[in-house]
Amino acid sequence: MGIVKKIQDMKQEMTRWRQKLHQDPELAFEEKRTMRFIIRQLEDFGVDVHGLTKTGVVGVLHGKNGPGGKAIMLRADMDGLPIQEKTGLTHASRNDGAMHACGHDGHMAMLLGAAKHLAQTRDFDGTVYFVFQPAEEHVGGAQEMIKQGLFTKFPADEVYGMHNYPGLPLGTMATGPGPMLAASEDFDIVVRGKGGHTSRADNTTDVLGAAAEVALAFKEIAKKEIPATATATLTVTALSTQGDASNVLPDTAKITGTLRTFDEALHQRLTDEMIRIVDETEAKYGVLIDFDLRAGYPVLVNEKNATAFAIDVAKETVGDAQVITPVPPTLGTEDFAFYLQQKPGNYIALGTGKPGAKDYQDIHSAKYDFNDAALPIGASYWVNLVEKALPLLNPPLPTDDTAPAAAAPGTKPPAAPKP
Repeated sequence: MGIVKKIQDMKQEMTRWRQKLHQDPELAFEEKRTMRFIIRQLEDFGVDVHGLTKTGVVGVLHGKNGPGGKAIMLRADMDGLPIQEKTGLTHASRNDGAMHACGHDGHMAMLLGAAKHLAQTRDFDGTVYFVFQPAEEHVGGAQEMIKQGLFTKFPADEVYGMHNYPGLPLGTMATGPGPMLAASEDFDIVVRGKGGHTSRADNTTDVLGAAAEVALAFKEIAKKEIPATATATLTVTALSTQGDASNVLPDTAKITGTLRTFDEALHQRLTDEMIRIVDETEAKYGVLIDFDLRAGYPVLVNEKNATAFAIDVAKETVGDAQVITPVPPTLGTEDFAFYLQQKPGNYIALGTGKPGAKDYQDIHSAKYDFNDAALPIGASYWVNLVEKALPLLNPPLPTDDTAPAAAAPGTKPPAAPKP
């Protein structure tokens, strides 16, 4: 298999798509211009297009023998992040306060490249669903797509996802069976009391002291309850009040943070301790505390057989030595996990790091930009996966349509990513 030559020849076109999408990022469920761009491209390729949710798009492509047979689903996410871009690139975001800082622009471009090639060749039997999903970033667009009938309207047998990883060298891929990404919950804690003038603090309630005590206590229970061998985190990310006048004691203070775990028993111990701390602090300080712990994404669990298949395709695409498997579970989260609760499938990491780069810009950084050199690799993986999952009953004679894998010359097989 390797890198598909015709896909490699499309690199410049995919780069134009990617950089155009990068210039016009849109936040969750606001991806209207992005949606229209994707629809135009898919229709030009000859792919049947369907809308789902406010801004989601599903492209349907049948193989050489038309509808029927096995169906697989490939997914790319669409939304940007509420970040002000600081790359200084000519294709930088033109939308204040929004940026493709997670590489979703690259994910869309790779899936479009695969869709175009597969629509031209149709060297497969069965059906491919190209899913362009909105609102992956902490909103749960996957859940909404499922609620709107994704798997009933587009009954795939298996589902596959991919994400760029700038911490892995270009030309590598990484995945493994079982749990791969964590379950997440976000929390807001609002401490309410009586504010007033700093000169008469005895006539106020110490909401800041109460909030600070909760934040420090959470840090301590994280140290106490999370074993050194466990992959989990309990983190306070902000403590804030309204206003910053030096002579005003506030009547409210707010704490935000996140809880991420793989183990349900550990999760329960931590939440029980959090509730205990909140109740004790409320009584100690004479304040009222609202504790809102919101369920986020579940643990992302790769199905065994689909993952073995994905690993085989990855090895045939980039070479055995360039595929890292198994991989340790990490505390990242992904709403692709909801799809994997419904269907067997796999989620794979695509290395996009520059050769020799030690200090790289990570995703969710205001200075991050997707590495366009990875576009032919990811798109080739999608094409190879489709053609291997949905083989032609009467395949054509072999042609020289592959190029060597795109790993950097002399690159040694990378170590597994750290959790």
